[in-house]
Amino acid sequence: MKRKIVCILLIFAMLQVMAIQVIAASSQQELQEVKDKVEEATTRKNDLKAEEDQIVDEISTLEDSIKEYEAQLASLNSEIEDLQESIKKKNTEIKELEEEFKEKEQLLEDRLVAIYEEGQITFLDALLSSENIWDYISMSSRVQELTIADNQQMDEVEAKRLEVEKAKNELEEEKAQLDSSKKSAEAKKEQLEVAKNEKQTKMASLTAEQKELQSAIEEYNEEIDRIEEEIRKAAQSSEGQYVGNFSGTLSWPISQSSPYYNNITSYFGYREQPVAGASTNHRAIDIGVPIGTTVYSAADGYVVTSGSSSVRGIYVMVKHADNLYTFYQHLSQVTVSQGQTVKRGDPIAKSGNTGIGSGPHLHFEVRTSPYYGSEVNPLNYTHW
Repeated sequence: MKRKIVCILLIFAMLQVMAIQVIAASSQQELQEVKDKVEEATTRKNDLKAEEDQIVDEISTLEDSIKEYEAQLASLNSEIEDLQESIKKKNTEIKELEEEFKEKEQLLEDRLVAIYEEGQITFLDALLSSENIWDYISMSSRVQELTIADNQQMDEVEAKRLEVEKAKNELEEEKAQLDSSKKSAEAKKEQLEVAKNEKQTKMASLTAEQKELQSAIEEYNEEIDRIEEEIRKAAQSSEGQYVGNFSGTLSWPISQSSPYYNNITSYFGYREQPVAGASTNHRAIDIGVPIGTTVYSAADGYVVTSGSSSVRGIYVMVKHADNLYTFYQHLSQVTVSQGQTVKRGDPIAKSGNTGIGSGPHLHFEVRTSPYYGSEVNPLNYTHW
């Protein structure tokens, strides 16, 4: 009897252990499934965040493309206006040249008719009608003068004809160039429209927080547009104020004796967005120097404009020879005035941390015209 009870108890204990093991295994499996789901959700969340960040980056890239297209379109429209004005002047010039040509042609025709009707006096006629050698010399001189005058008149008519022909050829070339510029402008408008539509599509997929950030970025871009318009007006008003000389190279805007003078923190071209509102298409180089570092003019030039904005911070632009411009940004102070002439190596400002930036640095920009969109890599013109 005791053995039966012991056996039953043993069996019951074994069953309990087995049940506990089954429950434990089941719980472990459930726990692992929960962990897997959490991990999957976290991965998905990170993926979504990455997708959102990518959309923001893509919008930023599209904005840079839109600005680029707008700048190119503005340049093409300006070129079209210049060509249209030139064609208009060329038509007037051709009309005047043709009238002069007709007038000279008519004079020559009249002269030839007169020669035919009266008979051209030759040196033989002069000899036969002369009473002595002195009469002959005198008469032959007049014959020579008439011959020279006739030849000169014919040369003038031919020269005027060639001038008219040259002007017409130049007109045709300008018309062809105008047609080409118009086609380029239309193509650029289409690219601009595509980029704007793509931007709007991506904007619609942003979260409320990202839309708020994007709205702030739009305000930054409007501020940049306002500054660029001021630069354009200042450049127009200073047209012809400076000619000067340019050696073909720019000097480094920071002295070698300054700490971190060669610390380039951001190069020209594409980059990861360092801070909200900053461009991913960097149109300059950033030199990471402490606030208050002296900034020097990279070449002889003329101070076109200086000012301040919430985006660019305190800035100054200098015009050099050969239609080259340098632009210094995020300054703490400008030490020159608009309209002032400066020499290569003259102090013009102090570096700072104003405007949108990730820390103290000098934004050093080189343009081949005063307008946005003409920026080139500064390292093509200078090195430390």
